[in-house]
Amino acid sequence: MVPKQVHIVFFDSHEREQLLPLTYLRSTADLMVGMRTIKEKWMDSFDAGYSIVTPAYLQGLYPLIDLDKDSECLYINGASLPSTNLIKAIIALQANEGLKKGEQLIALKAQMKQGCTPEDVVQLFDESQIKEVAATVISYPEDILTMSRSEFLKDYEIMTREKTSQALDPSSKHRGNDLFIGHNTKIYDAIINTEEGPVYIDDDVEVMENAVIKGPVYIGKRTKIHVGAKVYADTMLGEQCRIGGEIKRTTIFGFSNKAHEGYLGDSVLGKWCNLGADTNNSNLKNTYGLISLWDLSTQSYRTTDRNFLGMIVGDHTMAAINTSFNTGTVTGVFSNILDRAPDRFMPSFSWGKEAVYKVDKAISVAKTVFDRRSLKMADAYESAIRHIASS
Repeated sequence: MVPKQVHIVFFDSHEREQLLPLTYLRSTADLMVGMRTIKEKWMDSFDAGYSIVTPAYLQGLYPLIDLDKDSECLYINGASLPSTNLIKAIIALQANEGLKKGEQLIALKAQMKQGCTPEDVVQLFDESQIKEVAATVISYPEDILTMSRSEFLKDYEIMTREKTSQALDPSSKHRGNDLFIGHNTKIYDAIINTEEGPVYIDDDVEVMENAVIKGPVYIGKRTKIHVGAKVYADTMLGEQCRIGGEIKRTTIFGFSNKAHEGYLGDSVLGKWCNLGADTNNSNLKNTYGLISLWDLSTQSYRTTDRNFLGMIVGDHTMAAINTSFNTGTVTGVFSNILDRAPDRFMPSFSWGKEAVYKVDKAISVAKTVFDRRSLKMADAYESAIRHIASS
């Protein structure tokens, strides 16, 4: 265990650009992989305070803690996943020693640098003694899907320690073993199958009649699973989602709606998205070949290593009813999908294929959506939205 006085600084490295659109409005450390964010996973192993260093337009969302200039810090790449061996290697670091995996920056022990920027962190690495280390880094959006099951299983084991599951209502049927149910849940006349992996249903969840859940699955706090929904393995749902129809091998960060009939598979959705009734996506090419994605960091298509891949959807994207998404579709943030067969890449602040979603209107709608979840948009969040719209 690292001493309390050691401060953790999660920093955004070059992976952040490759992870767009998912990192337009969050640090890489706030990406959800499995049940939890990367930051939350790391804090299991370090009894320490933390800060996040990210590009200037996002830094207002992550206030830096004002530490004494002589304070010792551990700088950790916010896109790297913790493992037993990596944690041991980080704890063993001496002052001005760092770790890399090839060209990827992983961790560094150095004195606190006030007003630190991602560029400052890179310079600290350049000035330090660097060792090679084995590490898993979320470098591209589809890596979230690749690591989903293994990270969920780790999270499940940690999050169920010394905790007692609520009993399943007798109207529902459970087959298998590993089922955890949080407090104040409502699960009536549902079927839950954990023979191939656990199911974790968090606090204040409602699973409605005739829903079927087949693990491994995580259902986040205050999420609602609608009547007759089919939730298949490797689906990770953040808090306050609304889920209907069929969903499979998909991660949704939270506060997003796929509330009606339709299919969503092998996809990653950010927060505050809404998919209209009977929206469907393809996740397999007719040729069964590898799927390409539009890469916002290079402004070109990049071939992935996946045969199954649906959509990568930025925050606040909305799709009209009866939308049919092609295999390997990417949308920016605040994309409004109005065509039944949209392009495979829809830019941020698009309104259909031709028009632009005006930023003042986008912010006004977003504030209304926040209010519907009893939340208030922070000024720093609005500033970040305006920066993205103008850049």
